[in-house]
Amino acid sequence: MKAKVVLAVLLAGSMALAAAAQQPPPPAPGAAPAPPAGPRRGGGLPPPEPAEHVTGNIYKIFGGGGNTLVVVQKDGVVLVDTKMPGNGPYIVEQVKKITDKPVKLIINTHSHPDHVGSNDYLREQYPNVRIVMNEGAKQELSGPRGNPKLLPTETFTDHMTIGSGADRIELYHTGRGHTNGDTFVYFPSARLLCMGDVMAWNMAPFLPAGGAEAIAEETAAIVKLMKGKVDLVEEGHGHMNTWAGLVRLAKFDRALVDAAKKHYDAGDPPGMAVDDLKKNPDFAPLLDTHIKKGLEYGNTPLARANMNVNVAYLEFAGEPVGFGVANGAPLKATAKHRGSDPKDTAPPTPEMLANEVAK
Repeated sequence: MKAKVVLAVLLAGSMALAAAAQQPPPPAPGAAPAPPAGPRRGGGLPPPEPAEHVTGNIYKIFGGGGNTLVVVQKDGVVLVDTKMPGNGPYIVEQVKKITDKPVKLIINTHSHPDHVGSNDYLREQYPNVRIVMNEGAKQELSGPRGNPKLLPTETFTDHMTIGSGADRIELYHTGRGHTNGDTFVYFPSARLLCMGDVMAWNMAPFLPAGGAEAIAEETAAIVKLMKGKVDLVEEGHGHMNTWAGLVRLAKFDRALVDAAKKHYDAGDPPGMAVDDLKKNPDFAPLLDTHIKKGLEYGNTPLARANMNVNVAYLEFAGEPVGFGVANGAPLKATAKHRGSDPKDTAPPTPEMLANEVAK
């Protein structure tokens, strides 16, 4: 998650700040600051929950930022993402409840602080740990304001294989999308794919730097690459999904851009593109109107779809995609397009927050 503005578009009212340990460092150029932490009700990231068993030797820790996947291998533990700063001790505690093996490898799916935030603590606890991410993610984390202890020990560009046999891991980067350095993490023996925030909360992806067209291409590329190889899909936030769920998201991402282009060219308001998406019953879960558990600081899948159509309109018009519109601010009308209805991306009401759903 990213903000120079204080995510006011996501919340009605003010947000309480968490303890200093939960505060992220200043963002490096290109990297996205996380939402400010705070109480569960009224905003902020929920605290991490106990590790839950996924399958075989794989566990998942929800909350405190992005999901953290824990994979126990023969000579150590692999972690995929490390949540917000301050969550390292809890991650280590949960790992030790599962195994006495050391953390040997951290893979970061992208550069945002709710996914790399505890890299520094973990490398202090495990000095020999490898930290791997895409070269684009490293670039986004680098800079005079960055924290060098979050940086990787090694990077890759398009593809990397780590380990062999049952412990083999495949890393893929298929282009720009949620960030410039997205990594898909594939565990062949478990037929499990980690999506990072290219798929999170089972809704349209967050596009902090634009990329409505790019993320449709990126999602289609990973679906093509992984066809016939995946059963379980771990989202960057939220609950486990399935191959069918990923295929649906890829179709949705493409349909969203296509509908946006049709209505942009016709001079229609962007909400009409979302109305087209509603006509496909298979897309209903991606247009839900409930707040998700753990996303109390955020908005609904329907609102996210409207945000991404607004982003697409800006891209078609050749206008800059600022963080505000990508994160819920209304699209203002220009000579090139109609503006959006502010209600389409309005912050969740107290009633919506009170009626949050489990999934």
